[in-house]
Amino acid sequence: MNPEPYLYIMFLQFIPKRFCGYLPPISVKTMLRCNGKEWAVTLKSGVRRRLVNGWKQFVVDNNLKSGNVLLFELVEATSGVVIFSVEEIELTNA
Repeated sequence: MNPEPYLYIMFLQFIPKRFCGYLPPISVKTMLRCNGKEWAVTLKSGVRRRLVNGWKQFVVDNNLKSGNVLLFELVEATSGVVIFSVEEIELTNA
């Protein structure tokens, strides 16, 4: 099974461990691209990888609420920068 470099986040700022293998092991500048705009955040290293220093502004600017689901597509990951393309996913009650 070949995992895809996509990440679904249900309004969490922590990165699941299974996805961390695609990311540098150190804290790194990170760019979130969403709806034609960009936000600079930091992907923090440690046991629980998380987005800080700009994540809250990203949430506010995109009017995100508990229950929103985001798709993070990894565009680039080097020791100097990580870039994600972010899209909100509409869930339907089928």
